Amino acid sequence: MRIAFDIDGTLTPLGAGQFPAAPLPFPLRLLWREPLREGTVALMRELQADGHEVWVYTSSLRSPAYLRLWLRCAGIRLAGVVNGDAHAQALRGRAVAPSKFPPAFGIDVLVDDSAGVAMEGEAHGFRVVLVAPADRAWADKVRAACRAAPAR
Repeated sequence: MRIAFDIDGTLTPLGAGQFPAAPLPFPLRLLWREPLREGTVALMRELQADGHEVWVYTSSLRSPAYLRLWLRCAGIRLAGVVNGDAHAQALRGRAVAPSKFPPAFGIDVLVDDSAGVAMEGEAHGFRVVLVAPADRAWADKVRAACRAAPAR
């Protein structure tokens, strides 16, 4: 299964104290200042060990190279990256374009913190696992959704 994670507010906090997060070890944190949500690396490695592809799907304009290298330094190898540019290009010409559309990239499950994205998932027929910033059991919620999702 192909699982994609949003970045801002889902894997990285939008503000100090939004959820427990840890920076990369020194000296890597001098290059990549964004901390990762507690449990991110372990969850993604577990999903990969179970045979899933781990992707990032962000509306930000961070380059795919930046995202791959940043997460690689954290210990995560991404199978794919969708940023704001790739999303806009894939949905160009659609009369109604949601803010994210995982089916355009073969993504089975999107993990996001936005209730709006979850509503778009219902309206456009894609699966969203909504994880709140305060949810300490967020990784268990993702695992359960992956177990419940039909295989490709």
